[in-house]
Amino acid sequence: MKNNRFVAIALAATLASSAVPTSVFAQQSTSLAGTAKDEAKKPYTNYSVRARDVAAGTQSPAQRLDTSGNFSITGLSSSSYLIELLNNGGKVVCTQGPFDLSQNPIKSDVVIDCNNKKVPLAIWLLGAAAAAGITAAVVTTGDSPAAVVQQASAPASPSR
Repeated sequence: MKNNRFVAIALAATLASSAVPTSVFAQQSTSLAGTAKDEAKKPYTNYSVRARDVAAGTQSPAQRLDTSGNFSITGLSSSSYLIELLNNGGKVVCTQGPFDLSQNPIKSDVVIDCNNKKVPLAIWLLGAAAAAGITAAVVTTGDSPAAVVQQASAPASPSR
């Protein structure tokens, strides 16, 4: 009987100690750090950054850039974040990201540079969808692409 009690106590202690790292890991905070000197103007301390949780829409408190244009936002949860650069009046100047912190909890090489002339993904997707729609109409009706576009943009008659 004493043997069973000893085994039960040892098993309970083992299970309890193995649960500790899991709970500690679940509470691990994440951080985003980098620079905004490509986008902000001197003095950099007139600008601040904040992290916006993509899923929840919540945001961290704004943090001022240092004199070199660098920032560090700590105490975040493991989620996906956008970094918003704010001017002195609190208006969003630029948004960079998203950055997924669920796989890599510490990201320290963020560069806020929104002056790039890249076409956003949403514009590419919208253009591809429009092209697919015109192609489908051409194949279905046998008309030329110009005729399909003209028909699609023609106003409806009052009798319809």
